Amino acid sequence: MQRSPSLSLFLGFTSFSLLASSIALAQQDESNARFSLGNIEVINVEGERGADWSTPFQATLRAQDMRLFERNDVSSALSLLPGVTVQNVGARSEKLVYIRGFNSRQVPLFIDGVPVYVPYDGNFDLSRLLTFDVAEINVGKGFSSVLYGANTLGGSINVVSRRPEEGFRAHLRSGLYLDDDKDNQSSNHLLTLENASADWYVQGNLSWSEQDFFTLPDEFTPTAVEDGGRRDNSATEDMKLSLKLGYTPNATDEYALSYQRQEGEKNTPPYAGSDPGFRARFWRWPEYDKESLYFISRTALGEDEYMRVRIYRDTFYNLLRSFDDENYTSQDRPYAFNSVYDDYSYGASVELGSTRFENHNLRAALQYKRDVHRENDVGAPVEKMEDALLSLGLEDTWNLSPDLSLITGLGWDRQQGKRADDLQGTTLLAFPVATANAWNTQAALNYSIDENWSTHASISRRTRFPTMKDRYSYRLGTAIPNPGLDPEYAVNLEVGINGNLVLAQGRQIHVSAALFRSRIDDTIESITVAPTLCTSAPCSQLQNIGRQENSGVELALTAALGANIEVHGNYTYLDRDNVSSPQVLPLDTPQNKLFAYMQYSPIPQLDLVLSAQHESKRFSATNGSRQTGSFTTTDFKAIWHFTDQVQLEAGGRNLGDELYAFEEGFPEAGRTWFLNANLDF
Repeated sequence: MQRSPSLSLFLGFTSFSLLASSIALAQQDESNARFSLGNIEVINVEGERGADWSTPFQATLRAQDMRLFERNDVSSALSLLPGVTVQNVGARSEKLVYIRGFNSRQVPLFIDGVPVYVPYDGNFDLSRLLTFDVAEINVGKGFSSVLYGANTLGGSINVVSRRPEEGFRAHLRSGLYLDDDKDNQSSNHLLTLENASADWYVQGNLSWSEQDFFTLPDEFTPTAVEDGGRRDNSATEDMKLSLKLGYTPNATDEYALSYQRQEGEKNTPPYAGSDPGFRARFWRWPEYDKESLYFISRTALGEDEYMRVRIYRDTFYNLLRSFDDENYTSQDRPYAFNSVYDDYSYGASVELGSTRFENHNLRAALQYKRDVHRENDVGAPVEKMEDALLSLGLEDTWNLSPDLSLITGLGWDRQQGKRADDLQGTTLLAFPVATANAWNTQAALNYSIDENWSTHASISRRTRFPTMKDRYSYRLGTAIPNPGLDPEYAVNLEVGINGNLVLAQGRQIHVSAALFRSRIDDTIESITVAPTLCTSAPCSQLQNIGRQENSGVELALTAALGANIEVHGNYTYLDRDNVSSPQVLPLDTPQNKLFAYMQYSPIPQLDLVLSAQHESKRFSATNGSRQTGSFTTTDFKAIWHFTDQVQLEAGGRNLGDELYAFEEGFPEAGRTWFLNANLDF
């Protein structure tokens, strides 16, 4: 059998790793390599894995968690957490997330505290963000720092990169994913080089991920455009380069310049469901690229104050090609096109902090951001849209006593439309632009009952501005734009308890529970209007007419059963009600979600990890005509530590070959086997 290039690369790398194990120099704990300048904390609460996943105000996923559970992109990593579910926008081949019923536009993404989203629609495909160079991911659910700025209606997601430690370090990783026939369906590779001294550090990461196909479960029933087996049009490729240069002149000051370039290519598998009214799309993105340059600094202003500065520029470029049919060769039909999005954002923020006043930690931030969207079908005029965002936030943590702290925050945001082109035929006209203002307030109490238990309660009022797409899109002739849309706003409530049950022989079980409820008003919903107002039927318009309520409970438990066994389980119950339109069903979220794992180390050199995830059904159409079934998947991983610096990993995902989907008609991969090799020196 002829080896694929990826298999040859993996085998060569494995041989090199085993040879290098005898000369490997040092291992660094990835959990200690966090780029602290990129972090924004409401309150600092840290613990062990599992406990970190459910701490008050901010849940944290660390690098070792993502590696242990083979979560190589941000969307799959986030699904480990209670309250978080993956959303698959199948028609666009995008993976997003819901957090307690809030979608990705309502829970924005940040990288090292810098807001990251495509300016036009407010989203970014989280499956394109690889986790190989990530130190941790911080998730605020409902209650998050006002210093993040605008649009944190339901929380925030901050992806924090690595920072070099003292001395030289190199990390190599190579992985293969195989189907049941042992055919190589995808691979990923990573090279990290970094060096740090007392005054300087430098870091470079190069990662590459390629998927030729993924294989559908055996139970899949073929359709007109999908015959089963290898999923049609499922190839993807991502290459990411990141560089970081830092200067630390003393113990309190730090200045860092970061550059990231990601070049991607992805295809959209066609709809393979049973709804005859859902038309399959034959789409490919030959270019899906992102480039970022940002500077972050922290300077002490005496003993009690500091100043943190962020300056950044992001560019997003993608080319979408829509073809006639599953042959992907011709573009003659009316729905065939070549569309270019060429967007960019730039901005800056200044944060000031002070501990001058006894028992108070005061912080204030001023932010400015400019979003620019440019789009055109190839050969047509370029449409341009532009917004300016201004945010001011003030936050205080007041330690009322050694056991009780009060966190308060106040924020003000302004969205100012600067330009919005309206293409009519071949003529560029202009939409009217508007300015909107929004206030955000919040308060929380955290009380330590004793050395083992704490309880908390929080309330926040947060807002989200409508995106450019919300305000100006004709949605392929089926909608009327509404440039005057107002912000959505939500009131989020939470009460919870965290603690350790102390057992015999000093063993502990970490337990957490949280009750949450959110009321969202002025929600942006689509209403049906006269079909004569659009060029295609049916015709609709987005308006601020909705009211929704999300409520539920999160439970988590982590226990060490002896010195070499750890178990964990987290459960989420979510109830979403469309109060203003009860007949409109909530989309893309299950009512019940459970994740559990067991980690067992029979000998010091071997780690065995078994995990399972269950999710109940979810709706993919607001009238209930499309829905997924409930599912349970199981994964397994074995890690052999040749030394502290060299590990080999093997395992399987979806071991039961479960036929499941996050959106009806877009099934996920069946049983998959993987092999990884890791080398640190």
